[in-house]
Amino acid sequence: MVSSHCLEVRDEQGAERILLTAINHGASVEQLSDMMLTAITDHVYMNTGHTLDFHNKAFETLEQIGDEHRPYVLTSLLPGLGNATRSEELHSWQSPVNLVTPLEQAFTSLPQLLSHQNEPVQNESSVDESALLDQLLSDHPIETISYLTDALEKSVSPIRLAQLVALAAAERIARFHTQNEFRDWITVLHTFTHAHAVHESLRRSVTPELIRGVFHAAMTVYQDRFLNIPSAKRPNVSKGSPPSDPQQLLELLDSQQKVEEAATWVMQYLENNGDMNTLFATLGHALLREDAEFHSFQMLEAAFIEYEHWQKEDSELSKHAQETLILAVTRYLAGHAPTSRELPHTVQIAIRLHRGDHLFDEE
Repeated sequence: MVSSHCLEVRDEQGAERILLTAINHGASVEQLSDMMLTAITDHVYMNTGHTLDFHNKAFETLEQIGDEHRPYVLTSLLPGLGNATRSEELHSWQSPVNLVTPLEQAFTSLPQLLSHQNEPVQNESSVDESALLDQLLSDHPIETISYLTDALEKSVSPIRLAQLVALAAAERIARFHTQNEFRDWITVLHTFTHAHAVHESLRRSVTPELIRGVFHAAMTVYQDRFLNIPSAKRPNVSKGSPPSDPQQLLELLDSQQKVEEAATWVMQYLENNGDMNTLFATLGHALLREDAEFHSFQMLEAAFIEYEHWQKEDSELSKHAQETLILAVTRYLAGHAPTSRELPHTVQIAIRLHRGDHLFDEE
């Protein structure tokens, strides 16, 4: 594509002219999405996943506000494309294991593999999904590439593969040990939100170019393996007691270093069939009362959406997936709480000013 060429040489102005021309000539949202996401997946894990994630959010936004806003919304993404880092240029993707060349070799077969799937449908029975999940979490990346290719050959939907990769990325967060450096929370977060964005983008449109994002995400899950050494253990909890009051979770998050306690609390809540709507509201409240930066919002939203997808199924894997996603978001929020909580106070001031209230009485 011409737009891909412009971005290949980081020509943002040229890419903008091509994008606006396509919009003015009546290109559909799906065509625009395919064009822009192809430019992204021409490279590996651009800008630690943010580039594809922002594009996914842009197209989700257009679904809410209307296609007439396409010129403004989509052109705002181009600086992020032109300036993004390209992971295939990084040493970590070339050594000690060369991930780039095996990926490029696998991608040559994607058009043919996709041609066998006239209408992508989920076909969970053709592969052992639990084994595939274990493979994604292993330290054998070249075998993982083969597993994914074999699954496509067996007509497993790319959408399903993306869902499984997103689950593997959530496992990395659920197993993230607090002995790691604090900043490494963001590393596993980036992998998860990128994998989620690939999943959601494929739900809109399946192309060979976008399927490359599934492989990119899988290799990023592999690269995060050291952040699960040691691995945080899944809490062992017992059945038979009534679900705990969600207020207890909020009280735990009033103190630092309560990640393990929060994880145990939420697993106990899940094991004893606590009300999920109440739990979701509690996790949302836990986020909004903090001075949270946008990564935490990304984490909550992606976990909730992936949870909803798995909730539609009735299987042991689905149950495990739902637990993993809730455990991951709980541990992440606990790892970032409490903050100074100044933002809610600022919001209250803004609301009072909007109403015309006096903040103080002049003497």
